[in-house]
Amino acid sequence: INIGDIVISTDALQHDMDARAFGYEAGQIPRVDTLSFPADETLVTLAKECCSRVNPEIGTFTGRVVSGDQFISDKDKKQWISETFSGMCTEMEGAAIAQVCYFNRIPFLILRAISDKADDSAGVDYAVFEAQAIRHSVNLMTEMVRCM
Repeated sequence: INIGDIVISTDALQHDMDARAFGYEAGQIPRVDTLSFPADETLVTLAKECCSRVNPEIGTFTGRVVSGDQFISDKDKKQWISETFSGMCTEMEGAAIAQVCYFNRIPFLILRAISDKADDSAGVDYAVFEAQAIRHSVNLMTEMVRCM
């Protein structure tokens, strides 16, 4: 996945939730009947179709989005998250919103434009990325609304 590519969530979970001492899997919220929160399949399909149509110059990926209260810029932490959760990308908000949607039976989807490689270059990459991420995200959202 390169800077500027878009990740469309299939599900989301919290990478910094750790209740393994109580018998839960890493990332699982205690007393919740699921490890991750599944995205709406209809929205996933729509987003994939729309993104390839309006943003053909970038890569579009689907997969798990993992969230936590940390800006991940360390390559060792990135590797641990990737190996532990099989995440396509990490960010800070999506899984919390997914959790609320799950409990309230509201369809959701997380769309993430990749801003950095989550390694030691993260601080440098963001400034270059911002304008293109806005353009790609607006293109995608406009097309999704048009097709709904």
